[in-house]
Amino acid sequence: MSLIHVNAPHTNHDHDHDKDDHDHYLIPFSLIFIFAIVEAVGSWYTGSLALLSDAGHMFSDVAALGLAWMAVVMAKKPNIKRHASGVSYVELTVSIINAATMLLVIVFVMIEALDRFAHPHHVQGLGLTIIATLGLIVNLIVAKQLHHQAEHHGESLNNHAAFLHVLGDLLGSVAAVAAGVIIYFTGWMLIDPILSLFISLLLLLLTFNLIRKIWHTLQHKDVVKI
Repeated sequence: MSLIHVNAPHTNHDHDHDKDDHDHYLIPFSLIFIFAIVEAVGSWYTGSLALLSDAGHMFSDVAALGLAWMAVVMAKKPNIKRHASGVSYVELTVSIINAATMLLVIVFVMIEALDRFAHPHHVQGLGLTIIATLGLIVNLIVAKQLHHQAEHHGESLNNHAAFLHVLGDLLGSVAAVAAGVIIYFTGWMLIDPILSLFISLLLLLLTFNLIRKIWHTLQHKDVVKI
């Protein structure tokens, strides 16, 4: 887009557009950051690995959303370096970091889940259900914000990566709610690590999908639509 013939109304529109971009990362960032702390404390209180894994995903989301936010700002700079595909190197770097972070979180949760099979922990079902339900609501709000961002301003690698993190949280919250309900009514503690493993495997598939998208971009092919 040429910047030579920009008039005042267009400038205001661009300013509003930039503000909208910032708001659509600031709101999710704030919500996720606050509730990540709530879930971390809640996982210690309830003894739930499912809640701990969800808190871990939320903290990775804080980094993902912060980096995506930074990428939006950096990508608007006129002298920003870009890959041959047209994607800025900042966006590519952010996406790679997000994918790597997700892989680390997944490995950690899977190791902890396997340990829980050998050494079962007592989990407070009611507390887990309440906290996980609140986390589910927060994740739905954040997912809607990021979906709105993609619909109105186009999907980018950093937005896709951030949405992947939030989708992981959403799945984790659903699993945590299910684990809490089952534990509360049946006392079956093994459901906690079982659902944690299940969600980790789903996230692994989603993360590989993001890595595939990054690879296609680096190969200067059309970005794969997910």
